[in-house]
Amino acid sequence: MAKSVRLKFTNYKVSGLADVFIWGGGRACIEMTPFTVTNLNKETLLEKINDGGFGVERINGAICDVSENFEGHLVFKETLTVGNVSEHTFDHYSEGY
Repeated sequence: MAKSVRLKFTNYKVSGLADVFIWGGGRACIEMTPFTVTNLNKETLLEKINDGGFGVERINGAICDVSENFEGHLVFKETLTVGNVSEHTFDHYSEGY
């Protein structure tokens, strides 16, 4: 007899790299503190992307790994880019940050 489990979708969990301008000049990328959203659109992501608590002059954009959260069980959905992200950040992301 096969068993099954049903889980309800609760929200999206987002992690990834933020592209930033650091104080004193220069552009860099930094790992974001993961966050959750219930509405997955670029406007919401732009509001929630962060500098991981580092403290930067400005956040330009981010490469966001989005997972669907089913009551604590995460299933990868897609990678989205929001805002202005430099080639340096794309390179660092592709290296597995």
